[in-house]
Amino acid sequence: MYQALSHFLFTDKEELFQNVLTQVAEQFSRAFKINELKTEVTNRLAMLEKRVELEGMKVVEIEKCRNDIKKLRVEMASRNNSTFLEDTKKLTPRRDVPSYPKYMLSQQTIDALKKPAFDIWLWEANEYHLSKETVEALRFPTFDSWQWEPNEMLSCLEHMYHDLGLVKDFNINPITLKRWLLCIHDNYRNNPFHNFRHCFCVTQMMYSMICLCSLQEKFTQVDILILMTAAVCHDLDHPGFNNTYQINARTELAVRYNDISPLENHHCAVAFQIFSQPDCNIFSNFDPEAFKQIRQGTITLILATDMARHGEILDSFKQKVDNFDYTDEEHVTCLKMVLIKCCDISNEVRPMEVAEPWVDCLLEEYFMQV
Repeated sequence: MYQALSHFLFTDKEELFQNVLTQVAEQFSRAFKINELKTEVTNRLAMLEKRVELEGMKVVEIEKCRNDIKKLRVEMASRNNSTFLEDTKKLTPRRDVPSYPKYMLSQQTIDALKKPAFDIWLWEANEYHLSKETVEALRFPTFDSWQWEPNEMLSCLEHMYHDLGLVKDFNINPITLKRWLLCIHDNYRNNPFHNFRHCFCVTQMMYSMICLCSLQEKFTQVDILILMTAAVCHDLDHPGFNNTYQINARTELAVRYNDISPLENHHCAVAFQIFSQPDCNIFSNFDPEAFKQIRQGTITLILATDMARHGEILDSFKQKVDNFDYTDEEHVTCLKMVLIKCCDISNEVRPMEVAEPWVDCLLEEYFMQV
């Protein structure tokens, strides 16, 4: 009986001890969970503080850039007797349309409109064409692209290919040209800066340089075709994040192109994916050797728009410029690279009211990747 009582007491103490241990373990568990929660809350607060700090820096940096631009404008105005806008002056209010007529109706349409039998169901967009004023304005760097809608810019690009004789000389199907340009438009993203309007501005500047500098007297028509086509395609499917971002973030493009001009290589690839579609291939009448020349020339120019190569290209051009030879293919290629580079950053030579809105677009896109 004594032994049974001892066993009972021992068992009871053991259970009590186990209960105490369990309670202590639970207390420790709660304590650790509280510590984990504290750590999680602290980390989240730190992340929020950092995010607030970065967002604040974005605002500060943007404002700083704008202030710097204002100071630069004031300084340039003082040096040039107010040739540039002073800080106290405001830009002329934007016009939705240019002061000249954009389009002209064909003579057949004008005659038909005078008759009661005019059938609006048979009237098509090709019954009108760019006005003489528009055609003239397109030849100058002062052309204001902000006054034109995307479909109107497409018409202007189409006119450039016809006016330079490219459609006729290379037997380009006019309908294929239209389809190609529409496909080009669809493959530019809606970025603040690198968008279809930027594509148009670069191409229009190339067109104006060809016209004003009489480049058709110096270059072959193949060279002119390469210059125009490279300008149209030079930023296709731009994601809005520059090469530095692509490389640092180890994006798919950076990995695919081994950190070597990932964006420019991508623009080239998209361009020739579009040309691979029969309905959009404006080079369909070229023989394989001629197409190879066009392809290589276009790729060379698009790759030249990578600003990381600016010094290299400029140094090469400086070595050739004093003894430039238009019969030397290497010299001509170097000049074409410089031309597309100039067009790519040509907003600065346009009138202030045309150039300035691009500054805000550029800043907005730049700070999206910070």
